[in-house]
Amino acid sequence: MEQKILDYIAKYVPLTEEEKRLIIKELPYRTFKKGSHILRQGQISRECYFNIQGLIRQYELVDGEEKTTYFYSEGDALVAFDSAARQEPCAFNWVCEEDTTLVIGRLAQLDEAYAKNPVLEKMSGLFIQQEFGKYQRLSSSLLTLTSEQRYLQLVEQRPDLLHRVPQYHLASYLGIKPETLSRIRRRITQKQSDAATRNHSTTLVSEPKPKPK
Repeated sequence: MEQKILDYIAKYVPLTEEEKRLIIKELPYRTFKKGSHILRQGQISRECYFNIQGLIRQYELVDGEEKTTYFYSEGDALVAFDSAARQEPCAFNWVCEEDTTLVIGRLAQLDEAYAKNPVLEKMSGLFIQQEFGKYQRLSSSLLTLTSEQRYLQLVEQRPDLLHRVPQYHLASYLGIKPETLSRIRRRITQKQSDAATRNHSTTLVSEPKPKPK
């Protein structure tokens, strides 16, 4: 697991052997069982995380109903920015959809960790930029794309979620009802089938007929 941690970090910043040794010493990690909450709505966030293996779903409780707003998979950083910065109750929950291994950072100790390992500060800045970019793209897609376009974007950009997450969570993430998602899938399947039939027919028509002997 230590090597996985180093491999992910090395994607963002180069590491010397001494930096690798210090990082492994300073970055504790833990595996959480499926169904475990690492943050609950109403709590104040005091830790940040980096996902090494597994899947975490972010959701809010609205009138007693879970509204899924994001999924964090391998290589994603998790920070509840508003709660941590303002020391206010968090507006959402983080729950493990699979057994999940996370690197854990205590927010109150980040300055000390950065002083010991300056490379961690650079890495954290890059992670934050990456996460803001994801949220901006997600917000834009919810405002500008149709439900079918959002589903097709999900299929293209995060196909692993189709096999890792129940359909009702995917539907919530896309901002639609499960039955609407089922209709979208059927419609897309029918379009693909019709296109395949047309292509087959075109191929048959374009094939030269054998000359009579």
